[in-house]
Amino acid sequence: MNIIVMSNRLGKTVSLDTRQVVCLGLIAALVVASIGFAIASSLKQAPALWHLIPNANNARQTEIDALAIRVGELQAKLLRLDGLASQVGNKTGIDIKPFLSSQPVPRGGLQHGGTALSTETLANEIDAASHNLNARLDQLSLAESVLLRPKAWQLPSKAPLNVGLQSSSFGKRIDPFNGSQVFHEGIDFVGDSGTPIMAAASGKVSFAAFHPQYGNMVDLDHGNGITSRYAHASKLVVKTGDQVDAGQTIALLGSTGRSTGPHLHFEIRYKGIAQNPLRFIGPATNEMNIAATKSDD
Repeated sequence: MNIIVMSNRLGKTVSLDTRQVVCLGLIAALVVASIGFAIASSLKQAPALWHLIPNANNARQTEIDALAIRVGELQAKLLRLDGLASQVGNKTGIDIKPFLSSQPVPRGGLQHGGTALSTETLANEIDAASHNLNARLDQLSLAESVLLRPKAWQLPSKAPLNVGLQSSSFGKRIDPFNGSQVFHEGIDFVGDSGTPIMAAASGKVSFAAFHPQYGNMVDLDHGNGITSRYAHASKLVVKTGDQVDAGQTIALLGSTGRSTGPHLHFEIRYKGIAQNPLRFIGPATNEMNIAATKSDD
């Protein structure tokens, strides 16, 4: 049996015998079978793929639940911070109300038997917790500054002399004895011998004796790492261990030790480091003519 196939594209006929027709039929059958097998395999695997969708959702929900637990822990810490802030506020006299939210702090995370938090709800919870935490931190920072800040009466803000002229400032200067450049760790006030030297703030006398370079010298400890020094006095009127008040006479001006004439060498130190006294003391009298600023209370 011959089959004649007409081809318009080639412009000729193609004659196929029985064997060729059978071969083509087998090839077509194999192609159809392969396609069918592929479709069947895909359909067979579909249920296995479908179960991955719930698994992905479960994994996402697990992450959300874990975040919700963290939010609950954060909220619990906020509650403890509230209690601590209230205690600190009571001790420092700070009104904590402006720093606390008017709304109660949300409690906990998920509840057994409840509805899982959505991502939107969880985001709102995190924002609220962050806002409340920042408020508590602001309040505690303010309280900390009050607790750690020296009391106003402890700051050495009173001028050590009622009258006098500043002769040397804080910083680099030429040494009057050898002409070399040195760092002057205080300020000098010129005055008459015997002029009362007063404590710049209340404190305890930590040193009151003769020093080879500073002459008769008094050191006062004002607490919080702040000390003041009064040097070259002609006479000391306090002794080590005495408690003195701000403005109390502690020595008389003189020219003892390494000095070229009657004056007061005045220092203020914080944790052992010399500070510019003009940052602490205010203007005393017109005669002193010191442009100074008071420290922040």
